[in-house]
Amino acid sequence: MRRFLLLTILASGLALGLPSGVSAQDETWISVVPETGAARVEVGALLDDRALANAMHEGLPLRIGVSVELWADRFFDSEEGREEWKASVVYDPVTLDYEVQVGDRDPARLRSLTQVREHLQRAFVLMLRPHRAGRYYYLATVEMATLSLSDLDELRRWLSGDLASGTQGDSEGAVTRGVRRLFVRALGLPTRRLRLRTDAFDFEGAPSN
Repeated sequence: MRRFLLLTILASGLALGLPSGVSAQDETWISVVPETGAARVEVGALLDDRALANAMHEGLPLRIGVSVELWADRFFDSEEGREEWKASVVYDPVTLDYEVQVGDRDPARLRSLTQVREHLQRAFVLMLRPHRAGRYYYLATVEMATLSLSDLDELRRWLSGDLASGTQGDSEGAVTRGVRRLFVRALGLPTRRLRLRTDAFDFEGAPSN
């Protein structure tokens, strides 16, 4: 039974795929700033995904992770560097505010999804960029989830029977208080993963002062 439930959860996650109308090579999601050679990812537009927004409004925290790699476009391509960016959005149904946290910065409380989109986009700053003349491209992976990896690990452990001993003699134990809640949350929860790549671009070097 546990194995069947685990397969059901994994199948639900795989079936969700990319946001509607978005391909992994959609240039509107990633671009290059001509003046600096930096990467720009449209993180604010991620909240246009209705399923993610609905899950967030039901009380689940939305976690956004962006991993960007800079590659030199040569006969043998080489990775020049990488950087990660993380953010989370939590909706408060009492105050009707959104708490947005980017990295380890202080959280911001905002009143609308429009403000959240704008805040995320302004806060998306990467130091990654070319430092010498050449031809380059960016690869990026964007992940959006309403269930953390630690939650998923705990869920898988329970489905495998590893947590069974922790519930003996306690009718309101780990399963009813925590793991069952994770199971209910996991079924049908939206998860998105985008793989993006820019076209190759020429960088002439940092402008002289």
